[in-house]
Amino acid sequence: MLLLAMGLNSLPLGFTLVVLPIYLSDIGFSGEVIGAVSAVSAFANTVGLIPFAIAADRYGRKPFTMCGLMSAAVAYVFFAFTHDLNSLLLAAAIGGVGLAGGFSSAVWVPAWTALLAQKSTHEKRTKAFAWSQGIWTVALTGGAMMSILPLLFRTNFQVRFLASYQYVFLIFIGFSIISALVLLPMKEDTESLRNSSPKKFFPKKSLRQICKFSITFGLVGFASGISYQLLALWFNRMYGINEAILGPWIAAAEITSLVVVPIAPRLTRNFGSARTVLWTQGFSAVMLGMMIFAPTYQLAGLIFIIRTFFMNISWPVQQSYLMGTVTTDERASASAITYTIWGVGSSIGPILAGYLLSSNSFISISAPLIIGGAVYLGSAVGFYFLFRGLPPPEEASLVFRKRLPVSFRPT
Repeated sequence: MLLLAMGLNSLPLGFTLVVLPIYLSDIGFSGEVIGAVSAVSAFANTVGLIPFAIAADRYGRKPFTMCGLMSAAVAYVFFAFTHDLNSLLLAAAIGGVGLAGGFSSAVWVPAWTALLAQKSTHEKRTKAFAWSQGIWTVALTGGAMMSILPLLFRTNFQVRFLASYQYVFLIFIGFSIISALVLLPMKEDTESLRNSSPKKFFPKKSLRQICKFSITFGLVGFASGISYQLLALWFNRMYGINEAILGPWIAAAEITSLVVVPIAPRLTRNFGSARTVLWTQGFSAVMLGMMIFAPTYQLAGLIFIIRTFFMNISWPVQQSYLMGTVTTDERASASAITYTIWGVGSSIGPILAGYLLSSNSFISISAPLIIGGAVYLGSAVGFYFLFRGLPPPEEASLVFRKRLPVSFRPT
């Protein structure tokens, strides 16, 4: 139920990731404004994460998850019926665009993450998060494939340009509402959660681990913001292609997440989380930088697919690692704090990317991917050196087989 709800709610994000940057450019907005729309979404997400996560740890994760999922529908109402800049900014702040989830995501993501960890044993937690990564990217794939719908509406039904996008957002309202209703039958023991929840406002027991993880997660947020949030606009400026052509390439990249479901747990069992993140995210960063040398959009798209495959291995490993090394009653808070730092970086990145993509020079257009790749690489190296000495409980056997250079210290 958790995976289905997340998948249904995430499907519209794939559409906005591909369509919105090019759509806003087509109706006359500058690169700086397009970057600001994504930045507002990330900023709204950042502001709401910590207070809602702490409340979810104290009063129950299910109601916060359901409310957050359903609130995205409000944003799609704005996207569907208004097209001025102020309305677009408000919609982005409420429901999010692309990877930046807005205020809605701030309400449901930390609570949902804690619920998923709660429903999984230590041995199955990494697999559960690998499946969540797979379902999430399948949803992004479906949303990216839906980028052709506005063109189909215009050519087959002779609807106006703005109306062709309006119909898609009306469909997304239904997805958001259904995603919340899916969780109605799910049970949660809120009484024991209240009894074990931290009494102080800020989590104390896992603070050191949260602070270290926030460093690497913040770097990933900035790298994502500058290189990925406006990637559709980069393809448009570099190769002159529209969303209908780009959508299948983004979809193909995201669908690779299904392949990594059995791979990620196997890698962590054999090499540990720290080494797995170092090599997979590190190679992904190199591939991102290589895209600028592709002479055609087809080759750039192929390199992007390879990059996304390795990043899709790294991402669930990092999420699972955090949930395994913090105390159980502070999981939602830990998720919120680290995602807040991620959101700070993610809100800065699109502004800089929009400014760079406003230029027509090759150096300026290439800079977002070069900077993003360098920061992704720095994050991977940092994760390795910060966490190679503290494996999660399920990796204890690696220590006994001398595959990790430390003694096991459960948390």
